[in-house]
Amino acid sequence: MEYTLILIVHLLSAIIFIGFIFADVVVFPAVKNKLGEEFHTNMIEAIVGRGLKIYPPIVLLLMGTGGYMFTKYANSELGYFSSSMQILLMIKVFFVLLIVLGVIYTMYCKLTKKEPIGFMNYFHTYALVLGIAIVVLAKFMFVV
Repeated sequence: MEYTLILIVHLLSAIIFIGFIFADVVVFPAVKNKLGEEFHTNMIEAIVGRGLKIYPPIVLLLMGTGGYMFTKYANSELGYFSSSMQILLMIKVFFVLLIVLGVIYTMYCKLTKKEPIGFMNYFHTYALVLGIAIVVLAKFMFVV
């Protein structure tokens, strides 16, 4: 029962995480094109204000529950690359680390007021693609 509760919290956190990134990549630009720059700016300010309260705890829940579930399938007794499921799990972990490194780099640039390298302008697009890949790998883990 404990694992099931952790899994549900993890899935809900992932839905919120990927949903926000999806909105930022797909929905918000459409609003900007359709309703104009001023409306878009006001909308983003309102969303970011609420998002700064909700998003960090969601990310912590997502990572904490993911780490807990990770230890059930990969550990010193079970191994880390012993089965195809574990290999897919490690690929998922690699994708998660790419997203985490991108967030850390972005925060570093904001704190130091440095301009991030060019391809980081599309970080949310990369994070969305990696997030979708993580979800697909999660489903494949249990069928291969």
